[in-house]
Amino acid sequence: MIKRVVCRGEKIEAVGPTIEIVLKELARRISARDAALEGVLDQVVVADDFPAALVALGEAPAPAGAIVPTVARTLFLETGPVLVLEGAQVAAALGSEVDAMARFVHLLHGELWRVRLHLDALAAGEAGLGAWQDSVFDSQLRPVVEAVRSEYAVSRRTVWSLPNDADLMLKHLLDVIDALPAATAEDVATAADDLDGLFVRSLGRIAHLVQTAAHTQGYLAGLERSMAAISPEMAAAVEASFFGPHWSALVAQLDALFLAADAAAIEAARGEVQHTVVGVFASLGLRLRRAEDGGVWLAPGAAA
Repeated sequence: MIKRVVCRGEKIEAVGPTIEIVLKELARRISARDAALEGVLDQVVVADDFPAALVALGEAPAPAGAIVPTVARTLFLETGPVLVLEGAQVAAALGSEVDAMARFVHLLHGELWRVRLHLDALAAGEAGLGAWQDSVFDSQLRPVVEAVRSEYAVSRRTVWSLPNDADLMLKHLLDVIDALPAATAEDVATAADDLDGLFVRSLGRIAHLVQTAAHTQGYLAGLERSMAAISPEMAAAVEASFFGPHWSALVAQLDALFLAADAAAIEAARGEVQHTVVGVFASLGLRLRRAEDGGVWLAPGAAA
């Protein structure tokens, strides 16, 4: 499984030999249970300075204000995938707390599945946007759809390694739902004529919302439980929110996308998820559609 572990930084190098042994053993145990993960990852980099390690490996610095991973990220280089881990988190996981180790095992399990799914997509000829590049509209929205698809698939496949104290991101989902209408209204009020900027900001917020929803729904599907069965109060709050109809639609759409077995079925399911993403814009008072030239047409208006 993991053949090489590189530690970068004075603090993490001090415990480098132990980290290498533990990471290799954890990956071996995970792949022993999930055979599809065998051999997907050869190299791991553990760094004291996580952002600097990403840049050193060729990742462009993240734009100011961007939502980026802070603990783990896989880079797909010409030599193969490389998992970069934040050193302090790894060191804490190797301490004496059982809960911290359980959370780290689940994180590693998820990252291995992300690599597997990416490699499968490459093998299936999904390396680029393909037909999505036929229009600017699709090229903006389909990456969100793919991120949602991946988030759901990873969480659904990793339920067996969920820590006992996992909250399935339910509280975070509700926080995002609660905050989004006011944040969007503020964006609209300050946008003036900058509709391009309004679209970019709104797309980022909505992408975060639907990815969080997909993350939660993947866990629920894997556990074969509904949100109402786990927390009736939270389920009622989501249902009563602007996002309620979209949450219900995504339950069926993401399951269909997860189970789709051929290219036509996958593309049809992607289209349904994209339709829901557009619907979220409408529920927030942003009318969004494909322009006649294939571009993005956006106009603030009454919430649907």
